[in-house]
Amino acid sequence: MENILDDEFVIQMDDSPPFSWIKQAPNRFMNCSVARKIGKLCVNAVGNAFEIGETARDVLGIESAETSDTFYPKSGGPECVPCIVSYSGQMKEAIKAVEYYEKEGIVISSGGMIKNVARTRGWDYISLPKGYSSRFLFPELFGCFLTLMGKSIVIPDLESFLERNLPSEISENNESKLIALSISKQSIAIIYDRHSYGLARRFKSLFLSNSGTKVDLVSNEDVSKTQKISSEVQLISFVNDFAMTDAIRIGGFPYDSTTLEGYVKNELIGELSSLYFGLLKGVEIELFDTQIE
Repeated sequence: MENILDDEFVIQMDDSPPFSWIKQAPNRFMNCSVARKIGKLCVNAVGNAFEIGETARDVLGIESAETSDTFYPKSGGPECVPCIVSYSGQMKEAIKAVEYYEKEGIVISSGGMIKNVARTRGWDYISLPKGYSSRFLFPELFGCFLTLMGKSIVIPDLESFLERNLPSEISENNESKLIALSISKQSIAIIYDRHSYGLARRFKSLFLSNSGTKVDLVSNEDVSKTQKISSEVQLISFVNDFAMTDAIRIGGFPYDSTTLEGYVKNELIGELSSLYFGLLKGVEIELFDTQIE
């Protein structure tokens, strides 16, 4: 596959969306707080918001966070605070969930009808910024979920890390470009464990959305049982103690997904490398989501 990633039209993309959005990530992590006490955060969302909720669950742990890709009201136990996420604020199912939940919770949206319903019912309301595709709202939602549970995001070198991975940095020194260039096979599989399932799901979604490429997910337990993966499959492993000779190993990637810093860096590389792979395949970057969330 020809490397066009260092051509002039690419290296000038630092300040063009979505690369400019990713570049701003260190300043985009939201710090959210609410009046009510949260024993366990139960996120109800679909699409990109649900996937980002799963990344937060990876970091927070299943004892602190639960995710559901349906808005059907559930009790979730007395400690569970329902958190309804709808970026548009117009999803009928999300609005009905706020209307029918017996307990009060939290609504996160960029506005819409759900905002008024939440306030009428006495729910906490958190506003998301407008102007982004929901596909690129990882900093806002991930930051919000974590800070609601009292966990702060402090990654001192994140700006310099992103500078090394932006379009203006040539492939030789750019982890994300090198990963895109290394994917030369037709099939990609991601090996995950309990600390990285949401991250693996995120990669799968990003590669499909940004490059039209399908990715398979394989549990490390399933791989260890069979020890068989076709040589035609390009592997990405997020499991620290599971060595695979054919897995992608470039620079520091994959970073240690059991740490917050490593987890965030891995996710951002997923966004960038999937975009670079799309450019290599000649896929036009879509800045808008076709589905309402």
